[in-house]
Amino acid sequence: MFQFYFILKNIFFIFVFIFIQSNYIFADKLLVNCGGDFNTFLRNIGEVAINQGIDKNDVFLVLKKTQRSKKVLSFDRKQSTFRLSFTDFSKKAINSYRLKNGKKNIEKYRDLFLVAKSKYGIPPEVITAFWAMETDFGAVQGNFHTISALATLAHDCRRPEMFQQEYIAAIHLFSKGVIDLKTTGAWAGEVGQVQMLPSDILRFGSDGNKDGIIDLKKSPEDSIFTAAALISELGWKPNQPWIEEVIINDINFPWQEAGFGRNRTVSSWKKLGIISRNKKFMASDDTMATLLLPQGLKGPKFLAYPNYNIYLKWNDSFIYTVTAAHLASRLGGQKKFLSSKPEKILSVEEMLKLQKILQSMGYDVGKVDGILGRKTRQSVRSIQMKLGFPADSWPTADLFNTLN
Repeated sequence: MFQFYFILKNIFFIFVFIFIQSNYIFADKLLVNCGGDFNTFLRNIGEVAINQGIDKNDVFLVLKKTQRSKKVLSFDRKQSTFRLSFTDFSKKAINSYRLKNGKKNIEKYRDLFLVAKSKYGIPPEVITAFWAMETDFGAVQGNFHTISALATLAHDCRRPEMFQQEYIAAIHLFSKGVIDLKTTGAWAGEVGQVQMLPSDILRFGSDGNKDGIIDLKKSPEDSIFTAAALISELGWKPNQPWIEEVIINDINFPWQEAGFGRNRTVSSWKKLGIISRNKKFMASDDTMATLLLPQGLKGPKFLAYPNYNIYLKWNDSFIYTVTAAHLASRLGGQKKFLSSKPEKILSVEEMLKLQKILQSMGYDVGKVDGILGRKTRQSVRSIQMKLGFPADSWPTADLFNTLN
C-alpha cells in the first residue's frame, strides 16, 4: 500500500512539473489573436487563463481592472535611451549616487548576500548593479498600472506572443497574492526593485526575509534573493569574471576581430597585442573572450567573458549590458574606464539615413529606427571592410559622409 502511494505521489509531481515547464517551453506561442476590439481580446485571453486553472473569480477581477494604455504604446515605440552613445549612457548610469549607495547596500545586506552567493554563486556586486540600474535600489519603480501595461502589449501586434504569456502570468501572481489590482511598475510590465517580468517572478520569486510573503516592491531581501535565483538559472558560472577593461596600443590592430561571434582565447588576444588594464588578466589563457568596442576603436575597450552573456539574457541592449557589467566591476573595486575621445554618435536623423543607405545596398540593418543596434553594427563593419575603413563597427562622420 505504501509503495502504491509512493508511485502515485511521484506521478503527480512529474505531472505538475511538466505542466509548469510547458508554460515556458511554448512562451513564443500566440495564445489568442492580437489586435481588434480590446474587450473581445480580454474575454478571449481570460478564457485561456481559466483553462490554465486560475480561479475564475480572480480572472474576472483582473479583467475588470484592465485598460488599454496609449501611453504604454508610446513608450514602446520610442525607447530613446538606446540612441545614446556608450560614454553618454554610462555617464548617466554609473553615477556617484549608485556607486556610494551600492557599496552601502552590499555592506548593509552583507549576510544575505553571503547566503545568496553560497547558494547560487552570484557575487553581491553583480546583483547590486542590476538593482541600481533598474530602480536606484527601489526608489524609482515606475508608476504604470502593471496589468494594464501587460494587456496593452499583449493586445498590440508587435510582440504579442511574449506579452500574452506575461499577462496570464500576472493573473497567476494576483491569484497567489504576490501582486494586487493596483500594482504599478515599468511601462513594459516589469515589477519590483529589480524589475522582473511576471513569468520570472512566478518561477524565481523568493522570500528572502522569511516573513512568509514574496514582496519584490518593498522588500530588498526578497529582491536580492529572487535576482540571485534568476541570474543563476540564466547560466552564471560561479567564481568566474564577466568583463574587464583592456588596452590596445597597436594602431594596426585587426579591429575587424572585435564584436560578437568572433571570440577567441585570452592567450590568442594576448598574441594580438591586447593588454589587461589590471596588468594581469582576470581569466585563464584558455578562457574564451570577446573584444567589445562599444564606441569604436577610439573609445573604451573591454574583454567580455562567458558570464557576460547573462547580462544579454537580462537585457539584450549592448549599451545597457556593457554599462551594467562595468558598474558591477566598479562596485567590486575596479577603476572607471580610461578617459578617451571617441567619435561622437551620429544624430538620429543621420543614423536613420545611414540605415536606409545600407539597406538600399543590400545590408540587413534590422528595423530602420535610428538606433545603432546589433544588425546595424554588423552592417557598418561589413561596409567598413569593403571601403577600407578600420572595421570597428562604429559609424563615424567620415564613413557617413562617404556613403552619403
